[in-house]
Amino acid sequence: MDVFTALEERVETLISAHHALHDRVAELEGENAKLKSGSQTIADLTERVAALEDERAQVRARLEKLLANLASLEL
Repeated sequence: MDVFTALEERVETLISAHHALHDRVAELEGENAKLKSGSQTIADLTERVAALEDERAQVRARLEKLLANLASLEL
């Protein structure tokens, strides 16, 4: 009987370890999904910053052109 009891305890330990591992995998998959969505957000923000920098450069060029036109009118 002692052999069966020891075997039963080992099986129960393995089952517990399997459940703990399964829970940990699910937790890590959730964290991975969050990180992937975060990287997408970072990519979106990077694109937005680049677009705003381009727009700023265009506005700056237009202002410089307007200032040059005003300077020529004053002469």
